[in-house]
Amino acid sequence: MIDVEEEYLAEIRRILGEHVSDCEVRVFGSRIEGKARDFSDLDLVLVGSEKLNWQRIELLKDAFASSNIPMTIDVIDWHAISDEFRAIIENNYEIIQKKK
Repeated sequence: MIDVEEEYLAEIRRILGEHVSDCEVRVFGSRIEGKARDFSDLDLVLVGSEKLNWQRIELLKDAFASSNIPMTIDVIDWHAISDEFRAIIENNYEIIQKKK
């Protein structure tokens, strides 16, 4: 279960749908491990068919920063991280958005 209030989860999904509907988006880290505190960030990894353009990721980050979501949202590209980091994520994640 993703430890984010439903109203914010809906807003996160809306923003993801507008910016990266062609990607599967996974949540990992403290927000699914039951270790989140009030101001813990939300860790997202974008899994597309290939590496994403950095400008597209920045637009997504800007949309999150401009929203009313009361937490920092970290966004990374699956194709820009090491195999070791991928293995850590694959060990424990939840899908917040399926690829369209």
